[in-house]
Amino acid sequence: MNGQQRARPDRRQIIKGAGVIGAVVVLLVGGGAIGWQVVTDRPSEPVTAERAGQDPSLEALAGAAVSGGPGKDGIPSVDRPRFVSARDAGFLADDDPVFGLKYRGEVRAYPQSVLVWHEIVNDTVGGEPLAVTYCPLTGTVIGFSAPPGMPELTFGTTGRLVNSNLLMYDRQTGSEWPQLLGTAISGPLKGKRLDTVPLVWTTWKEWRTAHPDTEVLSTDTGALRSYGSDPYGSYDSYPDRSGYYAEGGTLFPVLATSDRFPDKDVVIGVRAGDKRLAIHKDLVRTTGTVRAEIAGTQLEARWDDELDTAGVLQRAGAGDPWEIADHLDSMWFAWYAFYPNTQVRQ
Repeated sequence: MNGQQRARPDRRQIIKGAGVIGAVVVLLVGGGAIGWQVVTDRPSEPVTAERAGQDPSLEALAGAAVSGGPGKDGIPSVDRPRFVSARDAGFLADDDPVFGLKYRGEVRAYPQSVLVWHEIVNDTVGGEPLAVTYCPLTGTVIGFSAPPGMPELTFGTTGRLVNSNLLMYDRQTGSEWPQLLGTAISGPLKGKRLDTVPLVWTTWKEWRTAHPDTEVLSTDTGALRSYGSDPYGSYDSYPDRSGYYAEGGTLFPVLATSDRFPDKDVVIGVRAGDKRLAIHKDLVRTTGTVRAEIAGTQLEARWDDELDTAGVLQRAGAGDPWEIADHLDSMWFAWYAFYPNTQVRQ
């Protein structure tokens, strides 16, 4: 990719099985699920601006929406999720990716092999509505809840994409929300932002070992899908991927491109105030800890050996308590397309 557009196949050309035209992969990172070590007060490391400029306006994003192939709700959300115990999750192999959630006293795993076919799970966790969302084209998985003052929302798929990212709509107002952005770009709630809940992308063996009492989203979704396969390729044996997930360009247009990293390298995107930061995930994997400071906020990205993933903590200053930062894994091209003014730790 990076600057040149090729002829783009419809998503229907790369998805197989059960008559489905789209797919979904959800990588959830549960609040409080990362096993943090003691955080020290060593100084933050410098960050650099990727380039001067402004992030695209809501109007520009709305104007950039394109069809991904399926129509509205052609990729069906899971609206009545059913869960089984870890003991009864025989449909999962040890190396299967799952998205782990630890939230409001509940522990759940959402298998990638199920979510790749649905993209949205409208769930209730700890008595609170929570939408678990995944976009396979951008490798982003995010939990969403409505902030105070906003009505409780449930979501469906529009069948369209913005910056190759899932464009959701809420069924209460019809407003449209790019999943990575989490802000409505059109409709009555335009400009409103959802609260986010981080999720953990790990393997079934690692998650159930750390959380043997976990519940697991079952394949009993009410839809007939080939849940043992991923129509886009494979995330197995990270970072050795296959199919769409491997190296190469995107299938759909994006508003901005950068050669800073290969398009599909995974970065940890962090939002702090009105500033954005991208940390290459392999940097955290190899060094164990990456520190930075943006918008007056101290950040710590730390590698969790138990779950083989990374998470990010933040605090306002020395002596203040650490808390989970607003962060997510993302393919580099997608993070940059939404946030071309991002800062970078490489």
